[in-house]
Amino acid sequence: ALVSALVLLLLLTACGSADDGAGVRVLGSEGDASAASGASGSGSAVADTACSPVAPELEADAATTVDVVAVDFAYEPDDIEVPAGVTTFAVTNDGSVNHELAFLPGGGEVPLTADGQPDEDALEAAGAFELEGFGPGQTCNATYDLEPGSYTLFCIIATDDGRTHHDLGMEATLTVS
Repeated sequence: ALVSALVLLLLLTACGSADDGAGVRVLGSEGDASAASGASGSGSAVADTACSPVAPELEADAATTVDVVAVDFAYEPDDIEVPAGVTTFAVTNDGSVNHELAFLPGGGEVPLTADGQPDEDALEAAGAFELEGFGPGQTCNATYDLEPGSYTLFCIIATDDGRTHHDLGMEATLTVS
């Protein structure tokens, strides 16, 4: 219970308009461009966005580092298993557009609105968090203190035709034991 309270406190205190990229950003928070329209057919919210690492101050505490490659439109690997505790995700964007790595605790389907778009309010209520989108050719780290359970990993950056990278198959499973 104490660990859960600390994780929740970290999530809540790291959010907000003063976010410098060093904390956990909850989906739907100010500055989240995930669902913004892209500039090209397979687009990204903003061209060649710079990496904003998540919690670099925790990296020294990470017992596990997971290498994840984001491509157009998938994660490699697409099934990840790690022990509970502090984990760093070293995400390399080998795609041609911006990608992000979002986490939905509890696993399962990414909630959608009636028009088929990701439901930012439902994601935020479910405790979803993310490594903000960043441009091709970059590697960006995100470090989290993970509780045991299942997580759905996904990218909801939108294309200019209203689809998201998730719609195009960009999803993976994370199991924390």
